[in-house]
Amino acid sequence: MNASAGPLFQEEEVRKIRSRFFATLPLYIMVPAALAIAFMFAGGHAIDWKAFGLGAAGWFAALLLRGPIAALVMKLPQSAAQTINVSSSGVLEESVRLILLGLTAATLSEALSIGQGWAAIEVIYTIIAGLATLSLLGRTDDKAKQAQAMLAAQGTAHLHPIWGVMERLFASLFHIGATLLIAAEPWLAAVLIPVHSLLNLSALWLMKRSILLVEGLIAVVGTGVMLAGWLLFQ
Repeated sequence: MNASAGPLFQEEEVRKIRSRFFATLPLYIMVPAALAIAFMFAGGHAIDWKAFGLGAAGWFAALLLRGPIAALVMKLPQSAAQTINVSSSGVLEESVRLILLGLTAATLSEALSIGQGWAAIEVIYTIIAGLATLSLLGRTDDKAKQAQAMLAAQGTAHLHPIWGVMERLFASLFHIGATLLIAAEPWLAAVLIPVHSLLNLSALWLMKRSILLVEGLIAVVGTGVMLAGWLLFQ
């Protein structure tokens, strides 16, 4: 691929994508803020910042554990490697969540804060990934063009980022609900591992068909897990 050729995304396209992203950025930030306010009003559960930090650290630990798996499967066909990487999310995240909660013996307020920290750092990661994507779109070097080709094939670059905000909201509910479930009954981690992995695999499969189906699935599962966790912990 010739690096001197023009970018795959035209300047006007990049400008439109960038404008939408920055216009939606405050909404991303509002997701963890709105959830914190909601839990305050739902029962006076203010954020425990120590527990919040532990949740963020747990998410980061699960992310680091994905590295060795990605390295092991990198020589496999892309579809197989992607399936394995996505499937590992449930095993790693729920296992780390189980260990973290086992070490803290969390109360309801602490478990909520751990879940919120876990979800909030994922929102920050999503924002950073979005900024990195924007930096790639106008470049003409070979590595950037490979990334652009993947984005073009996925058809996700032109999706309005409001879909991403909705995903973060309901994914946050999933993480907080899963934290409550495991804090209340640790054995439920064995149930959440396949649920989490199947959710991510289903979203990956549906993304090729309809963004509405993807968001609908995450909304239903995320809300259901949150309600189950809240009711069980009560």
